[in-house]
Amino acid sequence: MKRVRLAPSFRSQRVAEAIVEQIASAVKRGVKVVQYSIQEDHLHLMVEGADKQELARGMKLLFSRIAFAVNRVSGRCGSLFRERHHRRPLTTPTEVRNALVYILFNARKHVIGRRDFRAAFFSFLDDKSSAPWFTGWAPNAAPPQRLVERSRARWPGAPPLHEPTTWLAAHGWRRATPGHIRFDELPRLPD
Repeated sequence: MKRVRLAPSFRSQRVAEAIVEQIASAVKRGVKVVQYSIQEDHLHLMVEGADKQELARGMKLLFSRIAFAVNRVSGRCGSLFRERHHRRPLTTPTEVRNALVYILFNARKHVIGRRDFRAAFFSFLDDKSSAPWFTGWAPNAAPPQRLVERSRARWPGAPPLHEPTTWLAAHGWRRATPGHIRFDELPRLPD
């Protein structure tokens, strides 16, 4: 979901906190957000749904609550999102694995081209994503525990996520090559 042009950055701490609070609240109300990433002007979500109607209702609830909360903390009113959300069903282990890498490491994609981007990659676990709570890291290539702890410390309390229940989101993605996700991976960039 992309924000309107003059809306505040979603990655500012107060706005990101409002978004994460609304994701956590929606999860408590039954919206099955299993991973997320907050970027400057858009959000990426991996959400499970029993059917299209359940998913549509959940997204409508989530995005209206996010818009209200972001407008409240930023002192603005009016539309927050430019368009409706784009939904793409993930049907294979490879698609789910690629989506996980894209969501967990999306902030890296936005710093490629900066001089210091390589150092930033490996000293940074995006705390404006669900990466601090992700449990599918490759055992020999997980993020350093200090990064995980520092990132989780910004968001006290339970993880703002729904535990995956579908086979693909919970386990199936590990069957895609190369299996567990390495901390040094990068999301695929457009050709």
